[in-house]
Amino acid sequence: MRRLSKAGLGILGVTALMLTQATPAHADHAPEAVDVVGVGSDTIQFAVNFLADGDYLGNPGVNSSGARVINFDATGDANGKLTNGAGVVLRAGTVPVTRPNGTGGGINYMNNSDKGAVHKVQFARMSRPPSKAEDDAAAANGWGGLHCYQMALDGLKIAVSNQVTTNAGTNGISKADLVQIFSATGTIRNWGQVSGWNGPGAAANTPIVPILPPSTSGTEQFFIQQLGLTEAQVRADVVRAEEHDPSAIQGNANAIAPFSTARIVMIHNGYFNNGTPLSSDPVKLLNAGFSTTRPVYIVVRQSEVNQKWNKDLFAPGGFMSTSFLAQPLIGDAAGFNYQYADAGLCHTA
Repeated sequence: MRRLSKAGLGILGVTALMLTQATPAHADHAPEAVDVVGVGSDTIQFAVNFLADGDYLGNPGVNSSGARVINFDATGDANGKLTNGAGVVLRAGTVPVTRPNGTGGGINYMNNSDKGAVHKVQFARMSRPPSKAEDDAAAANGWGGLHCYQMALDGLKIAVSNQVTTNAGTNGISKADLVQIFSATGTIRNWGQVSGWNGPGAAANTPIVPILPPSTSGTEQFFIQQLGLTEAQVRADVVRAEEHDPSAIQGNANAIAPFSTARIVMIHNGYFNNGTPLSSDPVKLLNAGFSTTRPVYIVVRQSEVNQKWNKDLFAPGGFMSTSFLAQPLIGDAAGFNYQYADAGLCHTA
């Protein structure tokens, strides 16, 4: 039997090392040409992760059948926390870009940075419908607009701390009072000024700490629209934090923030606690006062609705439209109210 000398083994080792170093390493898998890539909303990123790869309850995703869906989280943190300035390689052989964070970040990347003949991104996750300006931009790019597939409904309520006794009391905060809290010209700044407030009497003159997600967030945009405010009308001292991350709320008795009812389900189920259900959630949602629901979407270029990948994944008859496949992933695991619909060109006025 032929034997390799120590020198020969050394050469093979060096060669192997050179081969492993020939291509730079990336924190995420860099999608290949055949892969279907998505970016955007933090709110629905986990539901789409589950659709692609399966969930923590054991339900299989579409990739188990051999598909290649790569869904990049909004921040790059698997727990949904903010990682400032995180980059991502959206397609193998291309340079890193700033990770598109949020509904606005995702759709803006598609419209403004992914206009080449070969696209890096096929779909955007959106927790609000596209605006007319966003749809017009897609039409100007030659795509015929933006096509929406409703995935589910999500609830939105006001979150307060559940780790320390909140000063919000139990009577909730009305929409009218939230306008006055979040507006730059609002008249409510302390707890005692809230209508029907029944919190601790000693907190009457204590300032409320209003928290909002970044302005690129679909949750932020939807919430301030519900209040009838524009970005320019939001108070300058509002605290900005990653949407649906309890970290900024849980230790602050005066903090309030809009929060997804679906995300609370995942928190309670222990998804972010090594799979162990929590005996006490870090935040809680006020059951009285402001409460609303909103549809959440997968958005693709209108010019690509007849592509095989879209028909297999998002179009009627595809994986997301098949309730016995998608409902356990979107509803049971991610906490949404699964309601699929082909919403077409669903932009707002």
